[in-house]
Amino acid sequence: MPNAELLSFLLAAAAKLSGYPEIPVAQLPPVRAVSVDTIAQAICPEQPSGCTGIAATFETESYVILIRDSLDLEDTADNSFLLHEFVHVLQWKAHGDAIFKDCPTTLKTEGEAYRAQNAYLKREGQFLRFGEMLAYTQCAEDTGTLFPRDAMSTPDTGKPTGNPAATPELLG
Repeated sequence: MPNAELLSFLLAAAAKLSGYPEIPVAQLPPVRAVSVDTIAQAICPEQPSGCTGIAATFETESYVILIRDSLDLEDTADNSFLLHEFVHVLQWKAHGDAIFKDCPTTLKTEGEAYRAQNAYLKREGQFLRFGEMLAYTQCAEDTGTLFPRDAMSTPDTGKPTGNPAATPELLG
């Protein structure tokens, strides 16, 4: 489990890098190191096998942070996931359950946490970055979102050119 000094350091960094007001360390939720399967079951109870790539989660209903028991919290890259979850705690303290009210708001919430996590990694001299896939994520109800594939559109129509070779970096 993380020691009080690390909790304090990461909480201060989360507040500074996210812009949310800092809270006392005593107001943080408990941090529990658990198996990948436990995290997957908490996030995706209907299909846990689809959520095994998650390193940590802040469970608002039970007010607990679950982190993979395989993380080395003395390692900057690994403890950045805890900082990410601290950003969610700060967001939740500021806005309550509204931070996850719908898909677009959830994407915004995650984007803020990933920006803080990546700023922390950069500040600590790490070249790892997380959350890039958010740029390619679309909510089902959000049909007005501009995607990279839409940038290659027919002038004045906004319709895709239909030429996948024009954007080879997007091909799988």
